[in-house]
Amino acid sequence: MIILAIETSCDDTGVALVKKDEKGNISLLSGALSSQDEIHRKWGGVYPSEAKRAHQKNLVPTLEEALKKADFIDGKGSEMPKKAMSFLEREEELAENLSSFLRKSRPKKIDAVAVTIGPGLEPCLYAGVNFAKALAASLEVPLIPVNHIKAHILSFLFEKREVSFPAVALVASGGHTELVLMKFLKSYNLLGKTRDDAAGECLDKTARVLGLGYPGGPAIAKKAAKLSTPTTRFSISLPRPMLYSKNYDFSFSGLKTAVLYDFLSRKKETQKSEDYITAMAREIEEAVTDVLVFKLKKALTDTNAKTAILGGGVTANKTLQQKAEKLVSSFPGTELIIPSPRLSTDNAEMIGAAATVEKKKTNYVTIVPNANLTVY
Repeated sequence: MIILAIETSCDDTGVALVKKDEKGNISLLSGALSSQDEIHRKWGGVYPSEAKRAHQKNLVPTLEEALKKADFIDGKGSEMPKKAMSFLEREEELAENLSSFLRKSRPKKIDAVAVTIGPGLEPCLYAGVNFAKALAASLEVPLIPVNHIKAHILSFLFEKREVSFPAVALVASGGHTELVLMKFLKSYNLLGKTRDDAAGECLDKTARVLGLGYPGGPAIAKKAAKLSTPTTRFSISLPRPMLYSKNYDFSFSGLKTAVLYDFLSRKKETQKSEDYITAMAREIEEAVTDVLVFKLKKALTDTNAKTAILGGGVTANKTLQQKAEKLVSSFPGTELIIPSPRLSTDNAEMIGAAATVEKKKTNYVTIVPNANLTVY
């Protein structure tokens, strides 16, 4: 089974070809990604309408790149069917680009098209879903709707097929921070989530306060790494929100505000000093990762989980990974699964991986911007 997967939930345009063989093994044939970091850097965050326009521009070139990498173009083009064109009637540029591509070339055997339906930014999801509908109609194959959070969790399937259950997954990204209990591969129970800002959003916004640019997570991690020890002439102590609450929920808005207040309380020359910015970046990283790992510990303890899974862009943070490794090592018989950096951030590969375990195939999907793990 060959699945063509599409991801446009936020600011990365992804297309991938994923194969599932008769034994259930999953392999990646090719993957292509078009980043929008340069577009959104001036805003310090993702601007939805700009992101949608970028997706409309990038989807066909990214599709072509993924197909060429896998040598999956046979060169026998044809006109795009009217039904397929109807899905893109409000997206003229994207319709023309796809129509032009299909007239001169055609993908080899594709069994299904998978696409992110949510959660994500509405304009971005619409671009991907409409494109997927048009492509599936042109290729005369079914669609597989994929939940973005589930895809982050299941990205490990490329590297590991057998997992001991129950498992607890920590998903931390720019838009999501959740703890999920899995009793088996297709069972998802939301234990807790952020009540306001996601961990990645907190990192993005505090990085903006410090003038470190976008995306904030990598920028803060890079700056924090310059401080080899926590000693500095600046004494900075940020809160660890909801650390001892009796639930599994998170809250990062107060942490973001604490950073802003501390920054504004400093003199102008201090705000710009390398020593202060480095010390604050280090404390931000410590605070965010402390909360994530502490909540993960509570979930592992309460559920007697045999596996801990990390997913989402924030989980590529080395400090978080080191703390998670130390934590899980204190739970005998429990395994930690961390996806490779390429699979941590938004990508179409993970959409394809999730699609291989989905039974639902349809000829119609719609976006679900606030989709939870039970929406199908």
